Order: sequence, then structure tokens, then C-alpha cells
Amino acid sequence: MAMSVYAGTTLSEAEKIIAGDYSAFDWRERATYSRVYLGMNPAIRDAENALEDDADKPVVVALLLKSEKMLVKDRVRRLSAIKAARIIPDEELLKRTGYLFDNEKLIGLPEGIVMRASNGVYIVQCDADQYQCSLRGKRDAFSTNQQVYVGDRVKIQVIDETHGTIAAVMRRKSQYKRKGTQSKRVILIPNLDGLIIISSVKEPPIWQRMLDKFLVIAEASGIEPLICFNKIDMLENRSEVDSIAAVYQNIGYRTILTSATTGEGIEALKAWMKGKISAFIGLSGVGKSSLLNAIQPNLKLKTNAVNPRRGGRHTTVATQLYNLDFGGFIADTPGLRELNFWDIDPRLIDRYFPELNSLRERCTKNLCTHTYEKGCSVEDALKKGDISQSRYESYREFRKSSN
Repeated sequence: MAMSVYAGTTLSEAEKIIAGDYSAFDWRERATYSRVYLGMNPAIRDAENALEDDADKPVVVALLLKSEKMLVKDRVRRLSAIKAARIIPDEELLKRTGYLFDNEKLIGLPEGIVMRASNGVYIVQCDADQYQCSLRGKRDAFSTNQQVYVGDRVKIQVIDETHGTIAAVMRRKSQYKRKGTQSKRVILIPNLDGLIIISSVKEPPIWQRMLDKFLVIAEASGIEPLICFNKIDMLENRSEVDSIAAVYQNIGYRTILTSATTGEGIEALKAWMKGKISAFIGLSGVGKSSLLNAIQPNLKLKTNAVNPRRGGRHTTVATQLYNLDFGGFIADTPGLRELNFWDIDPRLIDRYFPELNSLRERCTKNLCTHTYEKGCSVEDALKKGDISQSRYESYREFRKSSN
């Protein structure tokens, strides 16, 4: 029987679904994708409510297509195990959620990771081989209309030793986003394991508010962060940097001091990155490209001096993924000047501040804003010095700006 399932879902798992065995699936992860439908389809809202009522029940059964012919139909059927709800979203909405469909024709095709992308051409690495790939057209048996990003894991159909076509995009485990044109989401890098937040200690100096913003987005994206204080060789007295680093260490974040000039901290940074898909993030001029060159000299990335009046200049113009000799991948991304709290309810932003989240349930008021309420545990901790004043000010600013 022809059966189409999620890319990355095996046929044996599909057979389990047909038999009514849903144990192999991460329902909470599946449920996050359904949120794109909120406000669009009442059945999805019912399913979301059911998840809250009974977390043991699957809200979203994997999207199954009864036959391969249904791939080309305008509408597809979505099955739900809750109340036997039938949900029939538009095909276009499915594409926007990040779902792409797999079928038995994809079994045995090489799987790789997108290293570079430019003008519809994708460099895909499959084990030790690299292929220059394109997307197939809508009428082809292997086709995908979803935008493909650097970091995506894909199935490819090999044409020759150096060329291929992308047959399917595998389900993304994380999506790191920023604001694009017309308030649309733009995926910077999917499938990240680690986010290395780089702040120079001088030229430009440490900007804690931006550090906190990157940390909130990392927490909300489910990506492990590492704080890297770079250009440490430019300081004669490190006491101020040590005190700032202690603020983050005390709430459980890993910090590291580095210098691309002297090599300090480079080996420790490499050890943290080993085996991960990591990305460097930070404002322009903090030394991302210099650090990458220090980690792996054969990258030979372009670096620029910092202008004393205008600050840093972007030396990276497009996201690119690089192999690391010691294992793993690193994404070099353009310096970012503005990130937004996509999909974060301003009332819940305290959940992404670990030191506030741990105190949230002690507050006497539900959904306490931690700004004026009596009996607020955060206010008490702030007075005792258990919470950093700078971190608390970041929280207040982010909450206000998110509104």
C-alpha cells in the first residue's frame, strides 16, 4: 500500500500509526507545529485544548496520506486522535508549517546537510561528498516547494558525481528566526544544537542588554547557549569582565574568555563545539570571523578593523556552514543589529529568564508581572541581591517592548 508520511518518519513507524500504536512519536513536538493554525481552524484549537486537559493523549497524529496521488491534490487530510477530529487545512498552510512529505520512493536516497545556498543553488554534503543541487519542479515525482535554508537536512536524488536535486527536507528540530520584510519570520539557521553568543570586551564594549536578548531567544528556541567574551587580550584589568561573567555563571550559563590574537580559550571553545551544529551570533565588530579563523585557520574568512566612529562592519554577507576538523559544523552568520521575540507571549517572558522562572510559582498573584505586585518573590529576591539588577532591567525592557 502506498503511504506518505513525514520526511524522517520511517515506513515501520507509519505502520504503527495505522495499527493505532502512537508510542514512537513525540506528540508535544508535533503539537508545536499545529500552532500556526490557531485562529484559522477551530478543530486545531480543540486539539490544543485537549493537550492541556490530558497530556498523555496525542493531539496531532502524524499527517498520513492514504495514497501517493493525494500529494498533488489541493487539500490533504489531517488525522487527530482527540475526539476523532477531522482537520482539513489548505495545502499552502501545510507548507508554511514546515511539513514536507516523504514516501517510499525516498527510501535509500542519500541524506545530507545544506552547507551553502545562493540563487537557487544548494551545496549539500552527504558524508564525505558534496553535491550542487537544485529543487525539482511541481510536476516532478520528487518535488518540494518549501524554502530550503543552510543547515537543513535533506534527501537528494543524485544525478552524477557532483550534481543532484533536493527530493525532501527533513523535519527541523529547531528554527532560529529573525524579523524579515513586512513583519514575516525569516529562518536564520535550522537544526542548531548550540548558539555561541559573542560579545567583545572592547571595541565595541560589552552590551549586556543585547546579551540578555540573545539568551532569551536561545531559551525560547530550545538551543543551548554559550557566552563568549572575546578580545580579552585588549584588557589589562579583567575584574569588570569577571564580574559580568559571574552574573551569568550564577544562573547556570557557561561563559568563556577568548582571544583570536593570543589563542586564549580557543581549545575550550573547540571542546564545547565538538559534535554540534553551532552558530556564532553577535553584533558586528565583535570578532566572529577572527574567532572562526582561530578555531580552524584553513577557513580564511575575511576580517575588518573596527572603525572608531562607526563601530564594527559586517564581514559576513551570507550564512554559510563549515565543516570542523575536530567534528561538527559551524554556521557563520551576518552580524545582527535587531532580533525580535517571535511567538513569545510578553506575559510569559519571565520563563526565559532562569532566575525569574525558578521564583515564578512563589508569587502570590497568578501571571505576576514582577514589576509592582505585592507578594512578588522576584521583588524580594532583588532586594536581597539574589537577582542581578541588570538582568532584571533587561526583563522589564523586554516585557515592555514585546507588548
